[in-house]
Order: sequence, then C-alpha cells, then structure tokens
Amino acid sequence: MVLILGWLGSILYLVNHGYISVIKNWNTKLYYGGNFIAAMSLVISSLLIFSYQAVVINAFWALISILLLIKFDVAKVPLSRRIFFVGFIVMLVWLVVIGLQSGWQSTTFYSFLGWSSSYVFCFSYFLFCSKKLSHVNYLILNIYAACALLPLLWQQQNWPVFSLEVVWAGISAYGVLSRMDEVHLID
Repeated sequence: MVLILGWLGSILYLVNHGYISVIKNWNTKLYYGGNFIAAMSLVISSLLIFSYQAVVINAFWALISILLLIKFDVAKVPLSRRIFFVGFIVMLVWLVVIGLQSGWQSTTFYSFLGWSSSYVFCFSYFLFCSKKLSHVNYLILNIYAACALLPLLWQQQNWPVFSLEVVWAGISAYGVLSRMDEVHLID
C-alpha cells in the first residue's frame, strides 16, 4: 500500500509539473488541487519509510497548495527573493564545508544535500506561488532541488520519490528551454 500511494503521488506530481511546464495559460485550481493530493500521498508514504526530507517538502507543498485553494494571499507573507537566495548561498557554503570535513560521499553530506533540496523546493514553490519568482527561475531551482535529493533517496531506497525527482528535473529542464523567450535580464 505504501508503494502504491508513493507511486500515485509521484505520477500526479509529474503530470502536474508537466502541465505547467508545457501549458502557458494553466488553470491554478487544477494545478494546486493536484499538488495537494500528490503531496499528501507522498507525505504518508515517505513518513512510513522514514524519508524525512521528502515528508517536509511534501507537507510544505500541501500547506501552500491548500492555502492557495482557499484563496489565502500568500504574497502577503514577508519572504523575499533576496532572503531566499541569501539562505540558499549560506546552505551551499555550509554544504561545501561538510563535504570537505565529512567527505563528498558521506551520509552526513547526502543528508545535508537533501535538506538543501528541501529548502529550495519549499521556498521556491512558495515564492513562485506568491508571484515573487519567475516561472523560469522556479524551474531552474527545481532542477537543482530534484538533483540534490537523489543521493539521499537512493540511500533510503525511496524509489517512488527518486523516480519522481529524476523525471522532475527533466521536465523542469524542458520547461526552462521552452520558456527561454520569457527570460529577461532582471531575472
């Protein structure tokens, strides 16, 4: 049952992510509703196999999705792109320190790499939903977040989420390439 729930959530996320990566005028209720269902499926399945980074990411996505479905204005929450990127840079510097101290293939490094993925997935989703982050920048950050989570998911043998992240990175890359005409120098 855990695997079925995990695969259901993963497939629904991919369909949804493909939807916003390919369709320029996507339906927000459809997108956020699908994300909520996918997130809750993966929260339950990941919790049961102790894959905590996946639990945090998906619980946050479920929360943001439900807030948007009930028409809560997430743009009023005082989180800016600047704060997000400063936090991300601090995490990357700390990640290098951990890699140098513990080794680039250590469980500690993979765990922190997974937490950096959680940070990027959660807050880039929030900034995108609150219209504080461009579509292209959101997709670029999703490529990083998906790839950064892979080593830990491999260790945890969380195959539904591992497969999700591999395809997610590919869909995100496709979305970036298909939206290159929307990129501005300010982004």
